[in-house]
Amino acid sequence: MLNDLRLAFRGMWKNPGFSIVAVLTIALGIGASTAIFSVVNGVLLRSLPYPDPESLMQVETVFESGRSGRLSYPNFEDLRRQNRSFEELAAYAHWTTSAAADGRGFRVTWAHVSAGFFAVLGVEPAAGRLFSANELRTGGNVGVVSHGYWQSRLAGSSNLEGQQVRAGDQLYTVIGVLPRGYEFPAGTELWVPREPDPENRTAHNWSVVGRLQDGVSREVAQQELSALARRLRQQHGDDTDMTDAAVRPLLEQLVGNVRRALLVLLGAAAVLLLVACVNVANLLLARALARDRESALRLALGARPGRLVRSCLAESLVLSVSGAALGVVLALAGIPALLAIEPGRLPRVHNVIVDWSVLAFALAASVLATLLIGLVPAIRAARRDMRQALSNTQRLQGGSRASHRLRGALVAAQVSLTIVLLVGAGLLGRSFLELLEVDPGFRTGEALILDVWLPEPRYEARAARNAGFLEELTARLRAIPGVERVGGVNHFPLDGGGPNGTFVVLQRPDEVSSFEDFERFRTQSARTGNAEFRVASADYFSAMGIPLISGRLFDQRDTREAPHVAVISASLAEARWPGEDPLGKLIQFGNMDGDLRPFTLVGIVGDVREYGIGAEPRPTFYADHRQRPGTASVFHLAARGPLGLPALAAAARRISSELDPEVPAAFRPLDEVVSGSLADRRFVLLLVALFGGLALLLATAGIYSVIAYLAVQRTPEIGVRIALGAQGRDVVRLIVRQSVAFAAAGIVAGLAAAFVLTGALEGFLYGVGAADPATFAATAVALLLVAIAAGWIPAHRASRVDVVEALRHG
Repeated sequence: MLNDLRLAFRGMWKNPGFSIVAVLTIALGIGASTAIFSVVNGVLLRSLPYPDPESLMQVETVFESGRSGRLSYPNFEDLRRQNRSFEELAAYAHWTTSAAADGRGFRVTWAHVSAGFFAVLGVEPAAGRLFSANELRTGGNVGVVSHGYWQSRLAGSSNLEGQQVRAGDQLYTVIGVLPRGYEFPAGTELWVPREPDPENRTAHNWSVVGRLQDGVSREVAQQELSALARRLRQQHGDDTDMTDAAVRPLLEQLVGNVRRALLVLLGAAAVLLLVACVNVANLLLARALARDRESALRLALGARPGRLVRSCLAESLVLSVSGAALGVVLALAGIPALLAIEPGRLPRVHNVIVDWSVLAFALAASVLATLLIGLVPAIRAARRDMRQALSNTQRLQGGSRASHRLRGALVAAQVSLTIVLLVGAGLLGRSFLELLEVDPGFRTGEALILDVWLPEPRYEARAARNAGFLEELTARLRAIPGVERVGGVNHFPLDGGGPNGTFVVLQRPDEVSSFEDFERFRTQSARTGNAEFRVASADYFSAMGIPLISGRLFDQRDTREAPHVAVISASLAEARWPGEDPLGKLIQFGNMDGDLRPFTLVGIVGDVREYGIGAEPRPTFYADHRQRPGTASVFHLAARGPLGLPALAAAARRISSELDPEVPAAFRPLDEVVSGSLADRRFVLLLVALFGGLALLLATAGIYSVIAYLAVQRTPEIGVRIALGAQGRDVVRLIVRQSVAFAAAGIVAGLAAAFVLTGALEGFLYGVGAADPATFAATAVALLLVAIAAGWIPAHRASRVDVVEALRHG
């Protein structure tokens, strides 16, 4: 075998053109699949960085609709006390808020956690200490920070005494630092103990994580918590909307949103690797055909077929290992580029590295490549008959008709694999074009979005100060020359939505005077509805170009002391009051912001897509932020006018800093928001299209090389045909027909495979079915045209052959 490897290296050195093409082709396939696998490995496969990570579970409420979500705190406490499957259950809630230190404002992502949170995860502080039992019980004003926050904001000081941070409207003393790399929930920089405010069993504000008892499986825990959830439902009736509980591995919960996309990309990379391997196998088969005489002589001199098989496998091994080595280099260069174009939604991205498992994958891919590219010539060598081989070499250099059919079959395999990738790319591309035509419900174009993070309005005074700051900021932005409209909302469209809940339709204003009254009416389905809850300013709708359908918008009459009014979306009007005029209806929606003053519906506006371009608009309820500022801790102001965005951003930054330097603000163009909502789909489309394009290039090269080779082998036959009166176009038609025949076989097989496999793209498609006939037909026609073009060049060359030379060599 060592001698065979030495001869294989010598053969590569003597044929640099062939070797370079083969190694680059393999490197392309292995590099792409290794780069994608490194992301899959880091995000999906690598264990969580906690002790016994397999025992960590996420617990969720299951509603009557089957949808799952966060728990209410009372339900969490009951599950925590009554279960026997978990060592501990802990609740947490996290979001981004304003923070300040040394007179400067910035954003901080913080988490409010219950007792046992760090114990569940098995985390010990890298410096300082964690919360005491008393601090957890009473919600003391202390905090634990991430290693990154410690380094960037506290300069990595080992002395934490006196270190403080103002988050929201509270001042927290820093008592500990967590280890490097610990950021659960993802991106969290500050953890504080929180004694929850009194909550009902329908306020689903808390995520729950738990650690299983030793020897308890997830299935057992699922059965127990399901039974407890049903018992709570029986005990509390309509006071809780939890009908069941779901227990899922924490890792699965963290990566569930990206799992399908990454597996689709890994599958596409694997198909590209197969195309590359088939391409190189075809090249090796061509070399084997060209060396038929040598192989026949070796058999005649006593070589056993196994010896020829070993030579073929040695050659493919050298090519595969060389391609794998170069492929790893390409992967190392490609991973940063891959993460650069990734839209920033991959969890656990810091785990994406090239380690031993990724190298093992590359090695396994090279072994697979060795088998795939060496198997065909090796099997052919093992089955060679010496007398037939000698006969063939004397009669026709380049092998028998069976060998030509084998090469054609390999071309068809390339085409079929390429069809799968191109159909997938075509479906994703058509879906993306459909999404570009979707009306988001507002006017896009030149507009600046100013995101402002305000201190959490836990108290009435703080909510009033926030409202005053926003009023002043809006007025000064509106005064900038060239600014036409300025308006804002607490949850911006396409950003993923916000809070939603159940409202009550009142018959008189004083019908609900307490939350007990509200809960009593909430169970009466004839009196209730469900909607997204938004807080917006008076000019928000005009600034965003959201049309008024009937009634009026907020105006100067709607002061904080005036009767509270609301505007609803068209879909809410149709869903709750079909065929009726909802204007003038009295609504109680106090469970969303703690304010029990009723709303009067005064206007209906157009629907807006809150959860993404591809998500249907949801029924939405808008309150006036001057009247109900209680939930507006984050506000997004849209400023529109002919003034250029850079100048407008500079002026807005100056105004915000002058008003309050401790209020952090960020700026983004409105078009960037719209583009960002399509980023995930664009990322998958880009990579699948890239892999499909590379596969098409390899398939085209494969068709061309085979047809060119066969055309050369048929030179004597072509000479005879021309001598007997055939025209050049007849020769071209003859050879192109063979190219089309190979491609047609691959197209039929590829379309059948694509019909089965493109079902994996269902979640990425919009307005296009996974079996869209137009996409399948267009891809098939495109491949036929490519096959014709690839076959025409060698056919045209063959049609101009010199008859005398052709007959002499024949």
